[in-house]
Amino acid sequence: MPEERQTGASADALQELDERLAALRRQTFDVSKDQPGSSSHPVGRMMWLAFNVVSDLIAGVICGLGIGYGLDYWLGTRPVFIAVFLILGGAAGVLNAVRFLQRCDKRNQNGQRLSQGKE
Repeated sequence: MPEERQTGASADALQELDERLAALRRQTFDVSKDQPGSSSHPVGRMMWLAFNVVSDLIAGVICGLGIGYGLDYWLGTRPVFIAVFLILGGAAGVLNAVRFLQRCDKRNQNGQRLSQGKE
């Protein structure tokens, strides 16, 4: 008889634990899995956004430095074009990052409207 009580109690405990886990998953996981580039976890989504923004910034600076160094080497004027294209590359990187974040924001707003039934 004690074994039957333990089995019933453990089944109830497992059911309660399953319900609590399901409630926790609903609180922490993002429901927008169908959007491209989205992650099922908010931290993963933020890491994806940060990686894309930082890569845009770094790519702009590296391209600006490369073009500036190449022009300076070719024309024999050492720091002039490096400085000019470093600034232009940084500005281009910031512009690309802002455009990327605006696209992501628009995509999130459209996804929220669709999930709420508004169009």
